[in-house]
Amino acid sequence: MATKKGFNLRSFTSFSLVFSTIVMSWSGFILYVAPPGRIANWSEWKLMLFTKAEWQALHTIFSYLFFILFIIHLFFINWKAFLTYIRSKVRAGLNRKWELAAATIVSVIFFIGTLKSWVPFGTVMAFGDKVKESWEKSYQSPPVAHLEEYTLSKISSDFQGTTIEDIIKTLNDSSIKVKDPNVTLKDIAAANNVSPSKIYDILTSKYKERQTINVNEAPSGVGKMTIKSVAERLGKNPEDLIKILKEKGIDANEQTTMKSAADLLSVSPHDVYSLLTGK
Repeated sequence: MATKKGFNLRSFTSFSLVFSTIVMSWSGFILYVAPPGRIANWSEWKLMLFTKAEWQALHTIFSYLFFILFIIHLFFINWKAFLTYIRSKVRAGLNRKWELAAATIVSVIFFIGTLKSWVPFGTVMAFGDKVKESWEKSYQSPPVAHLEEYTLSKISSDFQGTTIEDIIKTLNDSSIKVKDPNVTLKDIAAANNVSPSKIYDILTSKYKERQTINVNEAPSGVGKMTIKSVAERLGKNPEDLIKILKEKGIDANEQTTMKSAADLLSVSPHDVYSLLTGK
């Protein structure tokens, strides 16, 4: 007669480690090729049924789960074997010195090479960036960075002569349920199962002739903008903007990008744009 087997913690931990590794690896690859947040959060981007935020959540949570399971596996299930192994190695000395040295050197090279963008590490990351940016051909970018975080009250100022009541009525008439003007586009979109860009498109279609652009707000993809393109947007002379950066110790020219200037100042491209607008 077969005896009933109890719950085996060792098997449970081993299976869970395998599942965690699969989810971590796959979600990591998805995030490697996923579009920038300004595109993913604005448009209804999904890959294999999940949004970028959901893939990020899966990657983070399963990384924590993997670490917890690793601790359980090493120090609670196999702690006796682990301690015995350590003691035997201490007594006998390290018999695999070359292997240890090689593993250490490879790990250090990968660590430093990734941070310094050495070849091929920098090439791999550059390829990922190109794939990320390629999504822009298929999906919209917001006219202003982080526009999905704007409330209807704030957005109403972009349409001259339009009240918040008008905007709410327009959305309700388009089957977008909303009552509170202080709710963000992102939350309204989630509640109505649409993208923030869809809601904004409804408003721009209705009030296009009233729409104004606040040039002092950093546009989407500001990091790629050059001094020249920023000057054109602000209606300023490029030399005036170059002078502002030179006062900060940046040797800039018309082709200097916001990102490169930001890296030299150790700030974000949005901060550089705000500096140039005088905000």
